[in-house]
Amino acid sequence: MQNQTVLLSFAIIAALAIGLALFYKKRSTRYGSVTRDAVVEGMDDGWMVVNNQNMIVDLNRATEEMIGLPREKIYGQPINTILTDWSNIFNTPESIKELDMRRSVKSQNDWRYLNIRISKLIDNENVNFGHLIVWRDITKRKMVDDARQQARDELFVLLNAISSAASHSMNLEEFLSESIYQIIYSFRSQAVAVYLLDENKTEDGQNRLALKAHFGIPPEDMKSITDRAITSTIAKWLQDNHENQSLVVEDMHGDDLQIYPIIQKMGFLRIAMIPLVVVSHNKSDVLGCLCLARSEDIPFAQDEIIRLKTISNQIAALIDSDRRRQFAIAISERQRLMRDLHDSVSQKLYGLLALTEAAQAALEAGSEIIPAQVLTRIGENARQAVREMRLFLYEMQPVDLEEGLVSVLHHRLAAVEGRADIKARLLVDENITLPKDKEIALYFISQEALNNILRHAHATNVSITMKQTRQNVILEVNDDGLGFDMKSIDQGGLGLRTMRDRTIKMDGKFKITSKPGNGTQISVTIPRKS
Repeated sequence: MQNQTVLLSFAIIAALAIGLALFYKKRSTRYGSVTRDAVVEGMDDGWMVVNNQNMIVDLNRATEEMIGLPREKIYGQPINTILTDWSNIFNTPESIKELDMRRSVKSQNDWRYLNIRISKLIDNENVNFGHLIVWRDITKRKMVDDARQQARDELFVLLNAISSAASHSMNLEEFLSESIYQIIYSFRSQAVAVYLLDENKTEDGQNRLALKAHFGIPPEDMKSITDRAITSTIAKWLQDNHENQSLVVEDMHGDDLQIYPIIQKMGFLRIAMIPLVVVSHNKSDVLGCLCLARSEDIPFAQDEIIRLKTISNQIAALIDSDRRRQFAIAISERQRLMRDLHDSVSQKLYGLLALTEAAQAALEAGSEIIPAQVLTRIGENARQAVREMRLFLYEMQPVDLEEGLVSVLHHRLAAVEGRADIKARLLVDENITLPKDKEIALYFISQEALNNILRHAHATNVSITMKQTRQNVILEVNDDGLGFDMKSIDQGGLGLRTMRDRTIKMDGKFKITSKPGNGTQISVTIPRKS
């Protein structure tokens, strides 16, 4: 519609120009000065007439302003002093009556962006006697278009940064913190907070709201923004906000929400609250709220709110995806633990029961048995069942790898091996530094090796050593258990394939050495740097 309006305007101007051109041709004076002054000089568009010698013979005030020169310096000048590529413009087929182009010109103050339409002037005898040039200033429109394109580009970069944070972060809080660091500077805010709804509701049936990440909140105000009265107020707003609309507060003196006085007390003048909404199966679920605050008196523009809503939807989708992944992992881990319980502890208890019943049946039948041997076997089976039950209970507990690899291994050896009559040692070089992902991988390799020792090796001593060289970190797990024949062992069993795969992903080397009766050694060498 806008393009049609522009074309219609140009058509009217061109028609007027032809009429005025005929006026010049016939030297009529009946309406000339009145029509020209009333219409041409009052135009917002620039208007210029060039004769067949390409000399400027007329122009209006708008053209002077656009070019930045007074008409006294333009009259009688060749058109190529204004349009330097004028000669190239007319190297076009003669059949083309009009030519539309865009140019940027340097005026006295700044650059102007112009839409220029050039039309041939034809008299009653179909003879060309010059050209009409209409200049339309599109500077404002171009600046708006450029600003929108820049905003789209910035939004694209921001969404990529948030997605990257989701793939590299260790947990939800770290992901949200990384995201708000990106948001706070992009949207000229001084504080950002992310609240998430808890699945557990309050006694009165309302959803609980918890602060999960923040930036720019003064420490002395942390208690205020996490106060139950404030979080319940925002939670109720989210619950009653059926259209999932954003809330922009320009006047902190309003009494719509209890949070206004507290936000104002912190020195913030404006806030924006955007619901975190995830849509799936034609159903929308509110996960929480993204809040931004400004201490400067700068309004939140409508396009900013639109971009913030796009970003909040992205964050909500990533949160939902993480929760689904964590739920799937929890289900998978629970199933694995159930299999382990059945395959290890349950079998040991069944074996213990069968051994006891066999000994009892032999006694009732009058058979001779050696009590010491029977009791020894019963004790071994019971001891192994207790060991594996302790391992099972340990694996049921969450492991906090944020404490560091060495601390977690200490806890594992003390909680499992230390209570299973296995002498365990952990020897680690000082100042070993590794990326977090490599620490996690080494922990799981160590755990798999220790589990194998506990279940199969019947070892009395186990040691874990970590050494570092200039280029590498070396992890070794040794035991004095039964060992095995390297030729007969299934290299894909006992978790060996998993340990080897984890090592390969770190560009490392995996080695296992064992002999029957001489224990087993597992060695993992990985580069220190990523």
